[in-house]
Amino acid sequence: MSENKNPKRRGITLNEPKDARRLIRRVVDRAFAEGQELEYSGRIAQLLGIWAKLWEIDKLSDIEARIVALEQAKDRER
Repeated sequence: MSENKNPKRRGITLNEPKDARRLIRRVVDRAFAEGQELEYSGRIAQLLGIWAKLWEIDKLSDIEARIVALEQAKDRER
């Protein structure tokens, strides 16, 4: 994959689930710091649902890696 040579002008880059989780954490932290958690409760709930889905994706990839390692070990025993 080629690297982007253009300078970053604004916004954020979400390449991995951890990037999205970091952004969600920042938004939720700001809402609580400003005391506006009730005003943003719908948004916070949606963001936390997305965070949970991202967590599931990370755990699923860990499980898949373990399965592959177990299958390879089983094949080596044969």
